[in-house]
Amino acid sequence: MGFNRYISTGVTDATAVVTCPDNTVITVIGVTIANVSGNATTVDVLAGGANLLKGANLDKGSAIIPIGGEQKVVLLSGDALVVNATDTVDVYVSVLEQTE
Repeated sequence: MGFNRYISTGVTDATAVVTCPDNTVITVIGVTIANVSGNATTVDVLAGGANLLKGANLDKGSAIIPIGGEQKVVLLSGDALVVNATDTVDVYVSVLEQTE
């Protein structure tokens, strides 16, 4: 399948930005979360039900890269990458998808 990207804009409630389909392995190679609200916000990121980022403060107009560089995250069939924020954020996820 190859490289792909997933984009979610206007995220406030827990949102599954990427869900791994059956017979597929997704390697998340980068995640950028940008605070697009006029206020500071708090962000959580979960993958496969485990917290990767919990209660991170994000000032207005700033961004955070919780996955990237040396860190990669693997999603297996049915796993989801979920982002939750107390105010509005945009999320950009870069992945490598492989079918089994």
